[in-house]
Amino acid sequence: MKRIIIVLALIILSIQPLSFVSAESNIGLRAAFIRSNDLWIKNGRKEMKITNDVKAKFPKWSFDGNWIAYIRDSKYQEGDLWLYHVKSNRHFKVYSNVRANFQWAPNQNTLGFQSDQSLRIIDVTSLKQSLKIASGIINFSWFPDGSGLLTSSKAGESVFSDIVLSKILINHNKKQYQSQHFYTIAVGKNEYFYGTSQFKWSNDRRWIAFQLVPTASLSADSNTLSVLSNDGQSFYKIDEMLDYDEWFQWAPSKNFLGYIQGFSRMAITNKKLKVANVDKSSFSEYTPKGFVDRDLTWRTDDSIFVSRSIDSEWVDVKQRPLPSLYKVDLKTKTAQKITSPSIKEGDFRPQSINNENKLIWIRTDREKAKVWIADSDGLNQKIWIENMNPGTWYYEHWNWDEVFSLYQPYKKKFLK
Repeated sequence: MKRIIIVLALIILSIQPLSFVSAESNIGLRAAFIRSNDLWIKNGRKEMKITNDVKAKFPKWSFDGNWIAYIRDSKYQEGDLWLYHVKSNRHFKVYSNVRANFQWAPNQNTLGFQSDQSLRIIDVTSLKQSLKIASGIINFSWFPDGSGLLTSSKAGESVFSDIVLSKILINHNKKQYQSQHFYTIAVGKNEYFYGTSQFKWSNDRRWIAFQLVPTASLSADSNTLSVLSNDGQSFYKIDEMLDYDEWFQWAPSKNFLGYIQGFSRMAITNKKLKVANVDKSSFSEYTPKGFVDRDLTWRTDDSIFVSRSIDSEWVDVKQRPLPSLYKVDLKTKTAQKITSPSIKEGDFRPQSINNENKLIWIRTDREKAKVWIADSDGLNQKIWIENMNPGTWYYEHWNWDEVFSLYQPYKKKFLK
Protein backbone atom coordinates (compact mmCIF):
# COMPACT_ATOMS: atom_id res chain seq x y z
CA MET A 1 0.00 0.00 0.00
CA LYS A 2 2.80 2.43 0.89
CA ARG A 3 4.45 1.78 -2.49
CA ILE A 4 1.16 2.52 -4.31
CA ILE A 5 0.75 5.83 -2.48
CA ILE A 6 4.27 6.89 -3.44
CA VAL A 7 3.69 5.97 -7.10
CA LEU A 8 0.42 7.93 -7.15
CA ALA A 9 2.14 10.95 -5.61
CA LEU A 10 4.86 10.87 -8.26
CA ILE A 11 2.25 10.67 -11.04
CA ILE A 12 0.35 13.67 -9.67
CA LEU A 13 3.53 15.74 -9.47
CA SER A 14 4.55 14.79 -12.99
CA ILE A 15 1.32 16.02 -14.60
CA GLN A 16 1.40 19.50 -13.05
CA PRO A 17 1.73 21.94 -16.01
CA LEU A 18 3.74 24.52 -14.10
CA SER A 19 5.63 24.62 -10.84
CA PHE A 20 5.01 27.55 -8.52
CA VAL A 21 7.55 28.51 -5.88
CA SER A 22 7.38 31.17 -3.19
CA ALA A 23 9.15 34.52 -3.32
CA GLU A 24 11.95 33.10 -1.22
CA SER A 25 13.46 31.25 -4.17
CA ASN A 26 17.13 31.94 -4.71
CA ILE A 27 17.14 34.40 -7.63
CA GLY A 28 20.36 36.25 -8.50
CA LEU A 29 18.66 39.42 -9.76
CA ARG A 30 18.26 42.98 -8.51
CA ALA A 31 15.37 45.39 -8.85
CA ALA A 32 14.17 48.70 -7.48
CA PHE A 33 10.44 48.99 -6.90
CA ILE A 34 7.78 51.11 -5.21
CA ARG A 35 5.73 49.75 -2.31
CA SER A 36 3.28 51.98 -0.42
CA ASN A 37 4.84 54.94 -2.27
CA ASP A 38 8.34 54.24 -0.91
CA LEU A 39 11.44 53.02 -2.73
CA TRP A 40 12.57 49.46 -2.05
CA ILE A 41 15.38 47.25 -3.37
CA LYS A 42 15.11 43.53 -4.01
CA ASN A 43 18.44 41.67 -4.20
CA GLY A 44 17.90 37.95 -4.70
CA ARG A 45 15.77 36.98 -1.69
CA LYS A 46 16.54 40.09 0.36
CA GLU A 47 14.29 43.18 0.44
CA MET A 48 15.31 46.54 1.85
CA LYS A 49 13.23 49.69 2.32
CA ILE A 50 15.14 52.73 1.08
CA THR A 51 12.86 55.74 1.76
CA ASN A 52 10.19 56.71 4.28
CA ASP A 53 7.01 58.58 3.28
CA VAL A 54 8.48 60.47 0.28
CA LYS A 55 6.15 59.43 -2.59
CA ALA A 56 8.93 57.98 -4.74
CA LYS A 57 8.50 57.17 -8.45
CA PHE A 58 10.47 56.22 -11.57
CA PRO A 59 13.48 54.38 -10.08
CA LYS A 60 16.34 53.93 -12.58
CA TRP A 61 19.63 52.07 -12.10
CA SER A 62 23.03 53.36 -13.12
CA PHE A 63 25.01 51.15 -15.49
CA ASP A 64 27.10 49.62 -12.68
CA GLY A 65 24.23 49.16 -10.22
CA ASN A 66 25.78 51.47 -7.61
CA TRP A 67 23.23 54.27 -7.95
CA ILE A 68 19.47 54.63 -8.29
CA ALA A 69 17.94 57.85 -9.59
CA TYR A 70 14.32 58.52 -8.69
CA ILE A 71 11.69 61.24 -8.39
CA ARG A 72 10.26 62.42 -5.06
CA ASP A 73 6.97 64.23 -4.42
CA SER A 74 6.01 64.01 -8.07
CA LYS A 75 3.09 65.80 -9.67
CA TYR A 76 2.05 63.94 -12.82
CA GLN A 77 5.49 63.18 -14.32
CA GLU A 78 7.66 65.84 -12.68
CA GLY A 79 9.23 66.21 -9.25
CA ASP A 80 12.47 66.49 -7.30
CA LEU A 81 15.29 64.36 -8.71
CA TRP A 82 17.23 62.38 -6.11
CA LEU A 83 20.10 59.92 -6.23
CA TYR A 84 20.56 56.99 -3.87
CA HIS A 85 24.04 55.48 -3.39
CA VAL A 86 23.58 51.78 -2.70
CA LYS A 87 26.85 51.05 -0.89
CA SER A 88 26.79 54.05 1.46
CA ASN A 89 22.98 54.09 1.89
CA ARG A 90 22.93 57.87 1.27
CA HIS A 91 20.49 60.10 -0.64
CA PHE A 92 21.39 63.25 -2.58
CA LYS A 93 19.00 65.83 -4.01
CA VAL A 94 19.99 66.80 -7.55
CA TYR A 95 17.39 69.22 -8.94
CA SER A 96 13.74 70.34 -8.77
CA ASN A 97 10.95 70.23 -11.36
CA VAL A 98 12.57 67.38 -13.28
CA ARG A 99 10.72 65.43 -15.94
CA ALA A 100 10.45 61.66 -15.66
CA ASN A 101 12.52 61.01 -18.79
CA PHE A 102 15.87 61.41 -16.94
CA GLN A 103 18.43 58.86 -18.16
CA TRP A 104 21.74 57.39 -17.06
CA ALA A 105 24.57 57.21 -19.59
CA PRO A 106 24.89 53.59 -20.77
CA ASN A 107 28.50 53.16 -19.60
CA GLN A 108 29.27 55.77 -16.92
CA ASN A 109 27.68 57.36 -13.87
CA THR A 110 26.48 60.51 -15.61
CA LEU A 111 22.79 61.42 -15.57
CA GLY A 112 20.95 63.47 -18.17
CA PHE A 113 17.72 65.20 -17.17
CA GLN A 114 15.30 67.95 -18.21
CA SER A 115 13.89 70.78 -16.14
CA ASP A 116 11.75 73.52 -17.71
CA GLN A 117 12.91 72.45 -21.20
CA SER A 118 16.57 72.86 -20.22
CA LEU A 119 18.74 69.79 -20.72
CA ARG A 120 21.35 69.22 -18.04
CA ILE A 121 23.86 66.53 -17.10
CA ILE A 122 25.42 65.71 -13.76
CA ASP A 123 28.22 63.35 -12.77
CA VAL A 124 28.17 61.51 -9.45
CA THR A 125 31.69 62.79 -8.71
CA SER A 126 30.34 66.37 -8.47
CA LEU A 127 26.73 66.16 -7.37
CA LYS A 128 26.42 69.87 -6.61
CA GLN A 129 27.37 70.95 -10.12
CA SER A 130 24.99 70.11 -12.95
CA LEU A 131 25.92 71.35 -16.41
CA LYS A 132 23.30 72.97 -18.65
CA ILE A 133 23.97 71.90 -22.22
CA ALA A 134 20.84 72.93 -24.17
CA SER A 135 17.52 74.81 -23.99
CA GLY A 136 14.17 74.28 -25.70
CA ILE A 137 14.66 70.51 -25.74
CA ILE A 138 11.59 68.30 -26.15
CA ASN A 139 13.24 64.91 -25.70
CA PHE A 140 16.64 63.23 -25.72
CA SER A 141 18.55 59.95 -25.48
CA TRP A 142 22.17 59.00 -24.88
CA PHE A 143 24.24 57.65 -27.77
CA PRO A 144 24.82 53.90 -27.29
CA ASP A 145 28.52 54.54 -26.56
CA GLY A 146 27.77 57.30 -24.01
CA SER A 147 29.75 59.94 -25.92
CA GLY A 148 26.84 62.35 -26.21
CA LEU A 149 23.12 62.91 -26.64
CA LEU A 150 20.61 63.01 -29.47
CA THR A 151 17.96 65.69 -28.89
CA SER A 152 14.76 66.94 -30.50
CA SER A 153 13.45 70.52 -30.53
CA LYS A 154 11.16 72.77 -32.58
CA ALA A 155 12.59 75.10 -35.24
CA GLY A 156 10.08 77.79 -34.24
CA GLU A 157 7.20 78.56 -31.89
CA SER A 158 4.45 77.39 -34.27
CA VAL A 159 3.13 73.86 -33.91
CA PHE A 160 3.69 73.53 -37.68
CA SER A 161 7.39 74.37 -37.43
CA ASP A 162 9.87 71.65 -38.30
CA ILE A 163 11.43 69.29 -35.77
CA VAL A 164 15.20 69.61 -35.43
CA LEU A 165 17.36 66.69 -34.30
CA SER A 166 20.78 67.63 -32.91
CA LYS A 167 23.80 65.74 -31.66
CA ILE A 168 25.51 67.01 -28.52
CA LEU A 169 29.03 65.60 -28.10
CA ILE A 170 30.32 65.64 -24.54
CA ASN A 171 33.86 65.65 -23.21
CA HIS A 172 33.21 64.16 -19.78
CA ASN A 173 36.72 64.80 -18.45
CA LYS A 174 36.77 68.50 -19.31
CA LYS A 175 33.03 68.97 -18.84
CA GLN A 176 32.73 70.52 -22.27
CA TYR A 177 30.18 69.94 -25.00
CA GLN A 178 29.61 70.68 -28.67
CA SER A 179 26.23 70.76 -30.44
CA GLN A 180 25.73 70.06 -34.12
CA HIS A 181 22.71 69.77 -36.41
CA PHE A 182 21.87 66.19 -37.40
CA TYR A 183 18.53 66.10 -39.24
CA THR A 184 15.42 68.23 -39.80
CA ILE A 185 12.00 66.57 -39.97
CA ALA A 186 9.66 68.64 -42.12
CA VAL A 187 6.21 69.15 -40.57
CA GLY A 188 3.42 69.54 -43.14
CA LYS A 189 0.52 72.00 -43.08
CA ASN A 190 -1.92 69.32 -41.96
CA GLU A 191 0.43 67.76 -39.41
CA TYR A 192 0.53 68.68 -35.73
CA PHE A 193 3.79 67.07 -34.70
CA TYR A 194 5.06 68.75 -31.54
CA GLY A 195 8.16 66.63 -30.91
CA THR A 196 9.51 63.11 -30.53
CA SER A 197 9.72 60.25 -28.11
CA GLN A 198 13.07 59.01 -26.86
CA PHE A 199 15.40 57.40 -29.41
CA LYS A 200 16.38 53.74 -29.76
CA TRP A 201 19.26 52.39 -31.86
CA SER A 202 19.28 49.06 -33.67
CA ASN A 203 21.93 46.59 -32.54
CA ASP A 204 24.26 47.44 -35.47
CA ARG A 205 23.64 51.21 -34.82
CA ARG A 206 22.58 51.77 -38.44
CA TRP A 207 19.01 52.80 -37.58
CA ILE A 208 17.32 54.98 -34.97
CA ALA A 209 13.68 54.39 -34.06
CA PHE A 210 11.43 56.98 -32.41
CA GLN A 211 7.92 58.36 -32.47
CA LEU A 212 6.72 61.64 -33.92
CA VAL A 213 4.41 62.98 -31.21
CA PRO A 214 1.59 65.43 -32.02
CA THR A 215 -0.07 67.83 -29.59
CA ALA A 216 -1.45 66.30 -26.39
CA SER A 217 -5.06 65.64 -27.39
CA LEU A 218 -4.03 63.97 -30.65
CA SER A 219 -1.11 62.10 -29.05
CA ALA A 220 -3.49 60.23 -26.74
CA ASP A 221 -4.87 58.36 -29.76
CA SER A 222 -2.08 58.15 -32.32
CA ASN A 223 1.63 58.81 -32.83
CA THR A 224 3.83 58.04 -35.80
CA LEU A 225 6.57 55.43 -35.41
CA SER A 226 9.56 56.41 -37.56
CA VAL A 227 13.11 55.34 -38.35
CA LEU A 228 16.13 57.39 -39.39
CA SER A 229 19.43 56.05 -40.63
CA ASN A 230 22.40 56.85 -38.42
CA ASP A 231 24.04 58.81 -41.24
CA GLY A 232 20.92 60.99 -41.62
CA GLN A 233 20.37 59.95 -45.25
CA SER A 234 17.17 57.90 -44.98
CA PHE A 235 13.99 58.70 -43.04
CA TYR A 236 10.76 56.66 -43.04
CA LYS A 237 7.43 56.91 -41.29
CA ILE A 238 6.54 53.35 -40.31
CA ASP A 239 3.10 53.15 -38.67
CA GLU A 240 0.73 54.59 -36.07
CA MET A 241 0.82 53.61 -32.40
CA LEU A 242 0.29 54.93 -28.88
CA ASP A 243 2.89 57.06 -27.11
CA TYR A 244 4.47 54.30 -25.02
CA ASP A 245 8.23 53.92 -25.40
CA GLU A 246 8.13 50.29 -24.28
CA TRP A 247 5.81 49.45 -27.18
CA PHE A 248 8.59 49.59 -29.80
CA GLN A 249 11.79 47.55 -29.46
CA TRP A 250 14.61 46.38 -31.71
CA ALA A 251 15.44 42.69 -32.09
CA PRO A 252 18.59 41.51 -30.25
CA SER A 253 20.84 41.35 -33.34
CA LYS A 254 18.81 41.96 -36.52
CA ASN A 255 17.28 45.15 -37.88
CA PHE A 256 13.78 43.98 -36.99
CA LEU A 257 11.62 46.55 -35.20
CA GLY A 258 8.82 45.04 -33.12
CA TYR A 259 5.96 47.32 -32.09
CA ILE A 260 2.33 47.45 -30.97
CA GLN A 261 0.38 49.10 -33.78
CA GLY A 262 -3.03 50.69 -33.45
CA PHE A 263 -5.19 53.77 -33.17
CA SER A 264 -7.30 54.83 -30.12
CA ARG A 265 -6.19 55.43 -26.54
CA MET A 266 -7.98 52.30 -25.30
CA ALA A 267 -5.43 49.50 -24.84
CA ILE A 268 -8.06 46.75 -25.06
CA THR A 269 -8.99 47.24 -28.70
CA ASN A 270 -7.23 47.49 -32.08
CA LYS A 271 -3.67 46.83 -30.88
CA LYS A 272 -1.60 44.48 -33.04
CA LEU A 273 1.94 43.11 -32.78
CA LYS A 274 3.86 43.95 -35.94
CA VAL A 275 7.49 43.52 -36.98
CA ALA A 276 9.18 45.75 -39.55
CA ASN A 277 12.23 44.43 -41.38
CA VAL A 278 13.75 47.87 -41.81
CA ASP A 279 16.48 46.80 -44.24
CA LYS A 280 13.92 45.29 -46.63
CA SER A 281 11.00 47.67 -45.88
CA SER A 282 8.70 44.71 -45.22
CA PHE A 283 6.11 44.23 -42.48
CA SER A 284 4.45 41.26 -40.78
CA GLU A 285 1.53 41.09 -38.35
CA TYR A 286 1.28 38.43 -35.63
CA THR A 287 -1.85 39.13 -33.58
CA PRO A 288 -4.72 36.77 -34.42
CA LYS A 289 -8.19 38.11 -35.18
CA GLY A 290 -10.23 38.82 -32.05
CA PHE A 291 -7.18 39.52 -29.84
CA VAL A 292 -4.99 42.49 -28.87
CA ASP A 293 -1.36 42.67 -27.78
CA ARG A 294 -0.54 45.11 -24.99
CA ASP A 295 3.20 44.69 -24.25
CA LEU A 296 6.18 42.97 -25.84
CA THR A 297 9.77 41.90 -25.32
CA TRP A 298 12.13 40.07 -27.68
CA ARG A 299 13.32 36.61 -26.64
CA THR A 300 15.47 35.95 -29.74
CA ASP A 301 15.53 37.35 -33.25
CA ASP A 302 12.80 34.84 -34.08
CA SER A 303 10.56 34.97 -31.01
CA ILE A 304 8.73 37.60 -28.95
CA PHE A 305 6.85 37.46 -25.66
CA VAL A 306 3.61 39.48 -25.72
CA SER A 307 0.90 40.39 -23.25
CA ARG A 308 -2.30 39.27 -25.05
CA SER A 309 -6.01 39.52 -24.29
CA ILE A 310 -9.33 39.39 -26.11
CA ASP A 311 -10.19 42.45 -28.21
CA SER A 312 -12.97 44.27 -26.36
CA GLU A 313 -15.16 47.34 -26.50
CA TRP A 314 -15.13 49.82 -23.61
CA VAL A 315 -17.29 47.89 -21.15
CA ASP A 316 -17.69 47.96 -17.37
CA VAL A 317 -14.36 47.52 -15.59
CA LYS A 318 -15.33 44.09 -14.23
CA GLN A 319 -15.88 42.88 -17.79
CA ARG A 320 -12.70 44.26 -19.33
CA PRO A 321 -10.32 41.45 -20.28
CA LEU A 322 -6.90 41.18 -18.67
CA PRO A 323 -3.99 39.59 -20.54
CA SER A 324 -1.82 36.51 -20.30
CA LEU A 325 1.69 36.07 -21.70
CA TYR A 326 2.27 34.32 -25.01
CA LYS A 327 5.44 33.36 -26.84
CA VAL A 328 5.17 34.20 -30.54
CA ASP A 329 7.25 32.32 -33.10
CA LEU A 330 7.95 34.73 -35.95
CA LYS A 331 8.91 32.00 -38.43
CA THR A 332 5.80 29.86 -38.02
CA LYS A 333 3.46 32.68 -36.90
CA THR A 334 2.24 30.48 -34.05
CA ALA A 335 1.87 31.40 -30.37
CA GLN A 336 2.19 29.41 -27.16
CA LYS A 337 0.41 30.51 -24.00
CA ILE A 338 2.94 30.92 -21.18
CA THR A 339 0.94 32.15 -18.16
CA SER A 340 -2.57 31.61 -16.83
CA PRO A 341 -3.48 34.28 -14.27
CA SER A 342 -6.88 34.23 -12.57
CA ILE A 343 -9.76 35.98 -14.30
CA LYS A 344 -9.29 38.98 -11.97
CA GLU A 345 -5.57 39.35 -12.77
CA GLY A 346 -3.49 40.22 -15.81
CA ASP A 347 0.15 39.79 -16.84
CA PHE A 348 2.01 42.80 -18.19
CA ARG A 349 5.45 44.16 -19.06
CA PRO A 350 7.38 40.99 -19.90
CA GLN A 351 11.16 41.38 -19.84
CA SER A 352 13.42 38.71 -21.27
CA ILE A 353 16.75 38.36 -19.46
CA ASN A 354 18.84 36.37 -21.90
CA ASN A 355 22.05 36.25 -19.87
CA GLU A 356 20.07 34.67 -17.01
CA ASN A 357 17.76 32.67 -19.31
CA LYS A 358 14.83 34.15 -17.37
CA LEU A 359 11.55 35.90 -18.01
CA ILE A 360 10.20 38.65 -15.72
CA TRP A 361 6.69 40.10 -15.77
CA ILE A 362 4.21 42.01 -13.62
CA ARG A 363 0.85 40.60 -12.52
CA THR A 364 -1.85 42.93 -11.21
CA ASP A 365 -5.44 42.78 -9.98
CA ARG A 366 -5.78 46.55 -10.54
CA GLU A 367 -5.17 47.24 -6.84
CA LYS A 368 -1.74 45.75 -6.16
CA ALA A 369 0.98 44.21 -8.28
CA LYS A 370 3.43 41.33 -8.04
CA VAL A 371 6.60 40.61 -9.99
CA TRP A 372 6.87 37.07 -11.30
CA ILE A 373 9.87 35.23 -12.70
CA ALA A 374 10.21 32.02 -14.72
CA ASP A 375 12.62 30.20 -16.97
CA SER A 376 12.64 31.54 -20.52
CA ASP A 377 10.38 28.66 -21.58
CA GLY A 378 7.77 29.66 -18.98
CA LEU A 379 8.50 26.82 -16.56
CA ASN A 380 9.26 27.20 -12.83
CA GLN A 381 7.09 30.27 -12.33
CA LYS A 382 7.73 32.07 -9.04
CA ILE A 383 6.49 35.15 -7.26
CA TRP A 384 9.54 37.34 -6.71
CA ILE A 385 8.13 40.63 -5.38
CA GLU A 386 4.77 41.13 -3.66
CA ASN A 387 2.65 44.15 -2.69
CA MET A 388 4.09 46.52 -5.27
CA ASN A 389 2.26 49.70 -6.26
CA PRO A 390 0.57 49.62 -9.67
CA GLY A 391 1.71 52.27 -12.12
CA THR A 392 -0.54 55.10 -13.25
CA TRP A 393 -3.57 53.79 -15.15
CA TYR A 394 -4.72 55.25 -18.46
CA TYR A 395 -7.42 53.46 -20.50
CA GLU A 396 -6.21 49.98 -19.45
CA HIS A 397 -2.51 50.77 -19.79
CA TRP A 398 -0.35 50.95 -16.66
CA ASN A 399 2.93 52.89 -16.50
CA TRP A 400 5.15 50.25 -14.92
CA ASP A 401 8.28 52.42 -15.23
CA GLU A 402 6.87 54.45 -12.35
CA VAL A 403 7.13 51.53 -9.94
CA PHE A 404 9.66 48.97 -11.20
CA SER A 405 13.21 48.94 -12.55
CA LEU A 406 15.16 45.75 -13.17
CA TYR A 407 18.94 46.10 -13.03
CA GLN A 408 20.45 44.93 -16.32
CA PRO A 409 24.28 44.76 -16.25
CA TYR A 410 26.14 46.84 -18.82
CA LYS A 411 27.34 44.87 -21.85
CA LYS A 412 30.21 46.57 -23.61
CA LYS A 413 30.17 44.17 -26.55
CA PHE A 414 26.84 45.52 -27.75
CA LEU A 415 28.16 49.07 -28.12
CA LYS A 416 29.83 50.18 -31.32
